[in-house]
Amino acid sequence: MSRLKVCTLVSGSSANCTYVEVDGCGLLIDAGAGIRRTEALLNSVDSSLSKVKGIFITHEHSDHISGLKTITKKYRIPILANRSTLDEISFLLPEVDSDLFCVLPTGGNAKSGAFSVTSFPCMHDSVECAGYVIDTGLCKVGISTDLGQITDDVTNALNGCKVLVFEANHDIDMLRNGPYPYSLKQRISGPNGHLSNQQAGEALTEFVQKGTEQVFLAHLSKDNNTESLCRCTVENALRRSGIEAEKDVRVRVAPRSDRSEVFCL
Repeated sequence: MSRLKVCTLVSGSSANCTYVEVDGCGLLIDAGAGIRRTEALLNSVDSSLSKVKGIFITHEHSDHISGLKTITKKYRIPILANRSTLDEISFLLPEVDSDLFCVLPTGGNAKSGAFSVTSFPCMHDSVECAGYVIDTGLCKVGISTDLGQITDDVTNALNGCKVLVFEANHDIDMLRNGPYPYSLKQRISGPNGHLSNQQAGEALTEFVQKGTEQVFLAHLSKDNNTESLCRCTVENALRRSGIEAEKDVRVRVAPRSDRSEVFCL
């Protein structure tokens, strides 16, 4: 039996949710899909919501929190996030029982058994966006799916992570030449928006050099990216630094509406 499982359940502008299981204890990072969809996807990896001991929220945008209402109505799972994000969830989803809220300040740490979860700040246009690093004792898993730029906080948090779920949201040319209004294009490509494929590839070069062995490219735009273009751009960026995909690092693109492959250790 694997001590560690990691996969994305859904990943994109419609819904986001990553599953991490350590020694049979499950965690969700974000809950953008409803209870039926989430349970079905968990069942496909021999798990269930009854295994989930905590839901860690990165930020309050709907594609990251929409499933909380139905999931927590049936399962009394603690919801962990910084105070600003929890306050926004209360405002946006008043049906969610605030008794389930557990404040985890950005930069704080939550421990349970043999693993711990540490949050770190991400630059994104929400009240206080965070990423998470799960330290299992065997390895570290880093999750950062919404960030407009790579800051020192992001680099310091993700260096040394064996597994990364990392944003590669858009192709620069597709965004520039696409149908979105100028203001939205500026928001997406700005310092508080989303990472492009090229930015992701350049950042991953350093992370692979610091020990990353498995990457899930996440949060792809439906309108401004494709799986093949995303993977090709990232792998080309890695290759320019002497890093070969499959030989030096496994690169997988997280599907928008289905689960990814499962990393097991």
